[in-house]
Amino acid sequence: MKKIILICVAALSIFAADAQVKKSGKKAKKPTKKAIAKAKYTKQEETKSLARRAQLDSLMSTDSLRRQGDSLADVQKENDRIVYKQTGLKAIDSINKDTYAAMLKQRTNTDKNQKLSEDLSKEANLSLYESTQVDFINQQYNEKAKTLLQGSDPSLKKTELAVLNDERRSKIKTIVGKGKERRLEKERKNYIQKNGAPDDAQWVDIAESVTKQ
Repeated sequence: MKKIILICVAALSIFAADAQVKKSGKKAKKPTKKAIAKAKYTKQEETKSLARRAQLDSLMSTDSLRRQGDSLADVQKENDRIVYKQTGLKAIDSINKDTYAAMLKQRTNTDKNQKLSEDLSKEANLSLYESTQVDFINQQYNEKAKTLLQGSDPSLKKTELAVLNDERRSKIKTIVGKGKERRLEKERKNYIQKNGAPDDAQWVDIAESVTKQ
């Protein structure tokens, strides 16, 4: 009898355990709305997190490329600066040097012309008006001679220069008279023999060499 009771108790225990397992299984298969909502929210957050991470990675990659580009640009800029310093500045310095030399030469020539004019006007006893007119005529014919000799050998243009010089002297005679004009030419030759002629007035000596011949 006792054995039968034990068997019945064991059977009841097994039955109860089986029923509990079946009850637990049914609850696992049917989660609550709260659990479903929580799971859904968790999944959405994971998706958002992955998206943010991907966006951040993209931004970091872009920023890295930008920094590389900036670095390359800085290197190129520095190379350009070095090249410019080695070649560009030298070229500019050379141009400036040539420009300054030309300006200095022009100034020196202008000073010579001014000195020549003042000294000759004084020696020939010219009035201020006469001196001004003579300067204008000389400047005018210096420019004509320069144009005539542009790209040419002065020795090949002697005759034409002689014609220009005759015109120059004729116009000066009209302003100051024959006597003063002769005196001007005499003093001009003496002055140039001692001091040299301004560059733009050297053609007169070439022109007069034709007359001497």
